[in-house]
Amino acid sequence: MVQIDRMEIDDAGSDPKRLATAILDQLPDDTVMVPVRDIAKAIDIYEIREEQLSGLEGALIVPKEKSEGAILINKDRHESRKRYTIAHELGHYVHPFHRANSPDGFRCKKNDLAITKAKPNDPHSRMEQQANEFAAELLMPARAVASFVRDTGEADLSHILELARRHDVSREAAARRYIPRIGDPAAIVFSKGGVIRYARNNEFFPKLSVCRGGQVPHQSVSALSNAEIGEITGCIEVAAHTWLQKSAGVTLFEQTLAQQNGFRMTLLTAEIEEVEDEWVAPSF
Repeated sequence: MVQIDRMEIDDAGSDPKRLATAILDQLPDDTVMVPVRDIAKAIDIYEIREEQLSGLEGALIVPKEKSEGAILINKDRHESRKRYTIAHELGHYVHPFHRANSPDGFRCKKNDLAITKAKPNDPHSRMEQQANEFAAELLMPARAVASFVRDTGEADLSHILELARRHDVSREAAARRYIPRIGDPAAIVFSKGGVIRYARNNEFFPKLSVCRGGQVPHQSVSALSNAEIGEITGCIEVAAHTWLQKSAGVTLFEQTLAQQNGFRMTLLTAEIEEVEDEWVAPSF
C-alpha cells in the first residue's frame, strides 16, 4: 500500500520537478514503474473514472481548496496513455497555483498534454506545460532515465522502446525524455502518412530543414523503407542535406520504426567534424 504525506508535497513549493520528487522520495528505492493510480489514491483522489470523453483526454474535478478530487480519463486510450493523463491531472492537483479553467474543474484536451513550451503571457498553456513537466518527472524520473542512458550507450530506437516498456509510458513520451539526455547529437522525428507531426532534438544536433506539416524527405530512409510495422531498421548513413539546413562537416545516420495507422518514429544521429580556427600569423 502506497502512503504519501501531502505535507511533504506542500513543502516542495511550486516547481513541477520538485513536486514530483517530493512524491518519488516517498516510494520504495527499487521502484521502477511508478504506481500512479495508487499515488492518486494516497493523496485523496477518491475516484479515477474511465469514460468516453468528447474532445478531452482527461479532467480533474476538485473543490477550490483541492482537499480531495476525482479524475476522469478517456477509456479508449492505451493504459500507458491513461497513466500519463492521470499524472498530468495530478500535476494540476498538487500545484499550489493552478486554478480550474472551467466551473467543472480542469478540462484537458489532447493538445494540452503535448505542450512542452508555454506561450508568452498565456496562463493556460503555462499551467498545462507545468502539468506535463510534472507528469514526465513522476513517471520517468530524471535520475532513472540518466542511469538508463549511461547503461545503454549509443542512441538507438530499441532503447526508446525499452524505456517506454520499463516505465509503462507511450513511445513518444519516452522519446521526448530520452533525446535530451543523449550525450551525442540526436533528434527524433514523429510523422504520420509521410507528413511530419513534430520533431525534438538535443542541444548538440544541427538545425533540421523540416518542420511540422512538411513532407518526410523523399530520399530519407523513412520514405524509402519497406520494413514491416514494428520492425526497426538498421542505423543507415544518409546524405546530411536530406534532413539538415547545413550539412557541411556532418555525417548523418537515420533509423526508423513504422507503427500502426501510418505513424512513424525516426531517430537521427550525427557525427560533426570539428573545424579548427584558421591560424593567422601575427603582424608586427
